[in-house]
Amino acid sequence: TYHQLGIVAQEQRQWAQALQYLLKDLEISTEFNDDYGAGITLRSLARLHRESNDATILPATAQVLGISEGDVVELFEGMEE
Repeated sequence: TYHQLGIVAQEQRQWAQALQYLLKDLEISTEFNDDYGAGITLRSLARLHRESNDATILPATAQVLGISEGDVVELFEGMEE
């Protein structure tokens, strides 16, 4: 549900709201070891990052995943290919 709300907010160009929903979805997916769901959400976050140029997306995603911002950049770049 959070992922779908994030997509709707993204389509409406409500970047901050989209980020909030997508991060919540990512938190839930990682908490329950749902790699498939997390992958879908990460692709949505990568798309949001490209569309919005919001600098807070990288550190926020890194915090949820417990990895560095550089690792998030690599993940996002890998999803563009």
